[in-house]
Amino acid sequence: MSNSFYHEIIKNLHVGYAYHRIICNSQGAPVDYEFIEVNHAFETATGLIGDDIIGKTVTEVLPGIGDSRFDWINFYGEIALNNTTGETEQYSPLLNRWYRVQVYSPATNYFITLFHDITREKQDLAEKNLLLTTLHDIVFEVSTDYRFTNVIVHDESTLFIPKDMIIGSHVADIFSKELVDEMLLIYQTTYATGKKQDFEYKSPLPGDERWFLAEIFYLKENESPRFVVSIHDITQRKTIEKSLFIEKERFRTTLLSIGDGVISTDARGCVALINKVAENLTGWCQQEAYGLPLEQVLTLVDEYTRESCENPARRVLETGAIIELNNHTILLSKDGRAIPVEDSAAPIRDPDGHITGVVIVFRDFTDKKEKQEQIEYLSFHDHLTGLYNRRYFDEELKRLNTPRNLPLSLLIFDVNGLKLTNDAFGHMAGDRLLRRVAQTMQEISRSDDIIARIGGDEFVILLPQTELQEAKELAKRINTALSHEHLEAGQVSISSGWSVKTVADEEIAEVFKAAENKMYQYKISERNSTRNEAIQFIMKTLYEKLPREQEHSERVSKISGLIGASMGMTKEEINELKTAGALHDIGKIAIGNEILDKVDDLSDFEWLEIRRHPEISFSILSSLNDYAPLANIILVHHERYDGQGYPKGLVGEQIPLPARIIAIADAYDAMTYGRPYKEPLTPEAAIQEIIDGKLTQFDPEIADVFLRIMSENNNEL
Repeated sequence: MSNSFYHEIIKNLHVGYAYHRIICNSQGAPVDYEFIEVNHAFETATGLIGDDIIGKTVTEVLPGIGDSRFDWINFYGEIALNNTTGETEQYSPLLNRWYRVQVYSPATNYFITLFHDITREKQDLAEKNLLLTTLHDIVFEVSTDYRFTNVIVHDESTLFIPKDMIIGSHVADIFSKELVDEMLLIYQTTYATGKKQDFEYKSPLPGDERWFLAEIFYLKENESPRFVVSIHDITQRKTIEKSLFIEKERFRTTLLSIGDGVISTDARGCVALINKVAENLTGWCQQEAYGLPLEQVLTLVDEYTRESCENPARRVLETGAIIELNNHTILLSKDGRAIPVEDSAAPIRDPDGHITGVVIVFRDFTDKKEKQEQIEYLSFHDHLTGLYNRRYFDEELKRLNTPRNLPLSLLIFDVNGLKLTNDAFGHMAGDRLLRRVAQTMQEISRSDDIIARIGGDEFVILLPQTELQEAKELAKRINTALSHEHLEAGQVSISSGWSVKTVADEEIAEVFKAAENKMYQYKISERNSTRNEAIQFIMKTLYEKLPREQEHSERVSKISGLIGASMGMTKEEINELKTAGALHDIGKIAIGNEILDKVDDLSDFEWLEIRRHPEISFSILSSLNDYAPLANIILVHHERYDGQGYPKGLVGEQIPLPARIIAIADAYDAMTYGRPYKEPLTPEAAIQEIIDGKLTQFDPEIADVFLRIMSENNNEL
């Protein structure tokens, strides 16, 4: 047969036919192929027209083929170069079609492809698989932008709206905003986790009581990533669940209270059931109690009046509400015991909501009552000192504010130096100070005087029927006694104020304010001297705790003064600088000796503790007017010129000049005299460290001044 015969057959084939030549690079690897001949079926299957592509390469016709997930050129090249055959099924993103391609090579470098368009076959198979694997009432396919792209349903009457109105719609077009917001969160979770998510919802149609379960899957397919939503009608299950819930609620009230006394009644309020705990508490057994009126078995009276309490079953039957017994209720048992009880009573309802009885749950309240009394005590007493608290004081002030208690005197006290004690020695030391003050007040005051701690460091004594002079004498005795007490921060000191109400129409609030004002006047006049004494006491304690610190502080003060003088500071500035140098480590008072005296390398935690001392120093000194400027200097004396210091990470001249000076003096003395965990350096080695630290740890100008001083003194200070 002639070639024209075969060409005619190929031309009229229903299978896409194409004849190609492979193109290789200089190394012989396939890089392209040329279209030589195609038939009409190929044009139909691919959408490529023969007149447009014959004589051209595939990279000219389909420029994006190199980015395809499947390497078509290499696949064809292997067959054409080796005279073999092959077959594959692939999706073409460029043509948006699925193909089954059969390939064979009639001669080296040439190959023929037979294209079968199987896109519809793939879609049909996908739908069949979807139905076979889900077997649900409704299946939706939803795009990643939340639009319905397909609906698979056995019976379209089960849909809320017609199928053709759903496809193409956004979920927000069909469901309410509230439901859509909840749905989108589920979709997003499915996408993020790749796992199926379940979502229950009620039909959005008015009057439609159906419930549905949506199982949402995410299919991550390159050609068509989408959500698949399988819908089940779960109305019957919901109905059963509701019935079970009602039934469960009927029994739950009784069963959950088995550990307590339980009595249930019928609709007349007569006992139907009584459990073992209730038998023990009431003294009645089930056989004796059955059918008796509740009030005959559960005899309840008021703790104080001994009058009968209202029958709880009768009240529930009348109101349908859950009730609880009043406080101070006593159960009088059949054998004569009086038992404090607490209880509740609730209705028992049938499925239609009708009350068929009452369940009463009660328990022995004895232990709980004792605990409540303890709580009541704590609610009126300060937990630290055992004195009355502010709440009790306010109530007593109202109660005693009557003409028969006049003159009504008030003493107010403020503990001096509590914050200083807390900062320097810790809060446990502050607590000891407060307890000592409270104890002294109790020892000196009269037994019926009302003493209260009304604030962190404030105490008050309420003195009914007491003249002002007598109150002042009491304040003087308390002050004198405390002046002989010494704790961590030295002598205990308090400031006191007083006032008295002598006429009935005088406002008690004004009396309190007058006593408070007088106390503050004394506190202001005593503050500086008291705090200055406290600072000196803290330094003395620090030096006793760490004897080397005294010499270190004195040397740092001296070196700082020499640098300041060399830099032309005034006498006042030099004095301030030397004082700051002397106090720069006052914060170490709050750090334990086990860290400060440790000879081994410090742990990370221990270094963090050491690095706290500038902030502690600041807290101690900043509350005193005389020391406040020094507090700001000492806070930052461990900052570094390059910003790598602590506690603020200041850089360069952000660090106050005195702090930069003290930093050098402190570092040099620490290096030359050593620390428990580090051997001392020679003056020459320490000087080299200062030189090496210029522009990093130290201000270079101040470092040069220090180095000049050292040179002038032959490296001896």
